[in-house]
Amino acid sequence: MRQPLLRRARGAGAAFKRWLFPPRELAAWHYACRVAAAVPRHTPGEIVLDGYRLAYADLLTLCPQWRDIFVDGALRFTSASNRPRILDCGANIGLAALYFKHLYPQARITAYEADPALAALCRRNLTSNGAGDVDVDAVAVWAHEGSVSFQKEGADSGAIEGTSVGLAAETMTVPSIRLRDVIARNPIDLLKMDIEGAEVTVLTDCLTALDNVHAMILDVHEFDPRHRRTPEVFDLLERAGFRVSMSNVVPLPWRSTAPVASPFPDNSDTWAVTVRAWRDQ
Repeated sequence: MRQPLLRRARGAGAAFKRWLFPPRELAAWHYACRVAAAVPRHTPGEIVLDGYRLAYADLLTLCPQWRDIFVDGALRFTSASNRPRILDCGANIGLAALYFKHLYPQARITAYEADPALAALCRRNLTSNGAGDVDVDAVAVWAHEGSVSFQKEGADSGAIEGTSVGLAAETMTVPSIRLRDVIARNPIDLLKMDIEGAEVTVLTDCLTALDNVHAMILDVHEFDPRHRRTPEVFDLLERAGFRVSMSNVVPLPWRSTAPVASPFPDNSDTWAVTVRAWRDQ
């Protein structure tokens, strides 16, 4: 009995210490949340978090991004190379690229962001925080090169028209690239994709080139209860030779266009889930 009691006591002591002296990243998140509570939505500004000077378009959406990336380590990965090649698809204001540069200072990163205003903030944040060597491309990642209609939401939910639901957004035309052509050219150590419902279309187009990708972190968005996409994503990845795992289900009840009666209160039939895929060494 003594050993389990000691382990529980040590665990409680460690938890109390984290509460009393939170890690810098967690303290920064608490600070950002306090500031966000007093700032109206979609109000541009700048904030310093754990030494990073960050320009933002909407502080309330920066807060969960910071928590996911810098506190919870949702994008943590290991690479055999100290100069991994990384594609950041759906870069938003650049937090993911900054985190990758924290993990691997010599990483070779291309960040893609379709919203031109967010792409400008991404470039500004990377440059002002010592990551100016990251290439920022203000384009939509898609299944063909040219242009697409894009719903500019202004924060973190912009999407190619027809791939998402429930957005109150301005529609504009933005340049697009065919992701398949990019990954076919050179090996990719990590493909990070958060493209708001376009992931199945893009992955399907990329299928014959995925041999060039070693690992992926994907946000899969389930906006349509009648047509679940996660099984399709798993099937595509397994056909391409990847092992897969799933975590971090985030309910998105405000994105449902036709809520249905359910015996489960507070249940959401729309959500986003993180899928990780990798090849055996």
